[in-house]
Amino acid sequence: MIEVQEPKKTISEKLDSIIGFFSPRLAGRRKIYRAAGKRAMSAYRGAEKNRLRASWLPGGGSADKDLLTDLPTLRERSRALNRDNGYAAGITTTMTTNVVGTGIKPQSRLDRERLGIDKDTAEKFQRKAERIWERWVPFADSSERMDFYEIQHLVDRQILENGEAIVLPLMLEDKNRPYNLALDVIEGDRLDTPYDKRSDRSIRAGVKIGDRGQPLAYYIRKTHPGDVFLTLGQSDARKFVEIPAKNDQGRPNVLHLYWVLRPGQSRGVPFFAPVMTLFKDLADYLEAEVVAQRVTACLAVFFETVDPLSAAAGTASSINSDGQRVQDLEPGMVKYLRPGEKVSSFEPKRPGGAFDPFMEQVLRAIGSALGLPYELVLKNFSKTNYSSARAALLEARKYFRCRQEWLASRLCRPTWGMVLEEAYLRGELTTANFYEEYIEWTRAKWITPGWQWVDPLKEVKASKEALQAGLTTLADECAAQGKDWEENMEQQAREKEKREELGLPAIGEKPGDDKEIDEVIKDGDIKEKEAN
Repeated sequence: MIEVQEPKKTISEKLDSIIGFFSPRLAGRRKIYRAAGKRAMSAYRGAEKNRLRASWLPGGGSADKDLLTDLPTLRERSRALNRDNGYAAGITTTMTTNVVGTGIKPQSRLDRERLGIDKDTAEKFQRKAERIWERWVPFADSSERMDFYEIQHLVDRQILENGEAIVLPLMLEDKNRPYNLALDVIEGDRLDTPYDKRSDRSIRAGVKIGDRGQPLAYYIRKTHPGDVFLTLGQSDARKFVEIPAKNDQGRPNVLHLYWVLRPGQSRGVPFFAPVMTLFKDLADYLEAEVVAQRVTACLAVFFETVDPLSAAAGTASSINSDGQRVQDLEPGMVKYLRPGEKVSSFEPKRPGGAFDPFMEQVLRAIGSALGLPYELVLKNFSKTNYSSARAALLEARKYFRCRQEWLASRLCRPTWGMVLEEAYLRGELTTANFYEEYIEWTRAKWITPGWQWVDPLKEVKASKEALQAGLTTLADECAAQGKDWEENMEQQAREKEKREELGLPAIGEKPGDDKEIDEVIKDGDIKEKEAN
């Protein structure tokens, strides 16, 4: 038997066979390892750092680190939006109108049991406190331009535009003022770190903070940094005043009002910050569409002539000072062309069918980010029925109510306390323990402006049934409409007394039913027969 021997393989051939054997297995293992690595790298899809998310670099700074550097730009752009953008200006007006309206007004409400006083004493103090407040309101502004309810509008608008409002309580010596207390509202630009204190890490954009993050002092510029024409002098523009956050009694020297969105946040974020880019893109898109429509609306006549120089004699030059040729179109324009020049037709079919859906989606996104329904952003209820409109308004009113309560707590309540404190020091309020029970003597309920009913008949019926079932109170129902329930009842009593004086039936009471009318007629017939 002859044995056949296989030819010997070279070293390279042996390596090729080994690689060919292991390659499929190694490739499979590499895929497994890559997939496992991806899963281990990011358990959340939102934290993936792959090729598609490479440009998403949000950073990890604190509240002040992320905000303070960008805050001046955010403020300036927010104010520009409210000046130049109709949608932004309309939203700001809608917010202030619904939150402040005719003003957030106080009702003094003492806890008689806590203070240990009787009913008559409490009612007398409450009436006197409200009269003192009404006397002070017209003199609330230190610049003598606004009353307190107008200041509420300004403060709310400042919070929307600049993200914050700064109110300084001042004591003015003026014999024409019933009380010395006056409020000075300043813009956030004046709250800044002095130039010689920029290295102090405890001062955050003009706010000196303590170990717990509490404000200890505020640094206020004497003049607005942008007031270049009315500044008294260059030196005054660089001067700062350091104001302690509280006085010796613990009362605030500075009312720094802003919504805290993150722990450790020292300054406020403008209301339009999340949607500034949407507003800008929308404005640019609308401008492009308007320009396109203006070009389309220009009906022009073009003539070709063999003598363009004489035809153009006396016409305005189409070359600007930089030597650039100016191309313009206007309605009814007559243009002479050079020999050989032609005009191509231009028919832009704009806006296209996607214009309205695009505008609607962008405005819906803006409204959603700002907490407003689409109907209130545009003030347009043409596409909604009663149920949809009511749902939209109720959702918006929940948001407005939160802002009202916040403004009453942060601005109105401290101001009310300072007014009553000055009246107490003047001897107009006589109490034995005013400072010991300061919180109780200055307790008040703030009546916010109400809203009109969508369907008055249904709303009145619902309120009546809720009152009868004990699910609400007259005070709550009146407050929902921005009214004082006590004033309402007192007015009803006066009207009832007057109607009785004039012999008129009470409201809701019929002059007499049919039976009474028949008896009167019958009695009259009997008397007439007897007379005859």
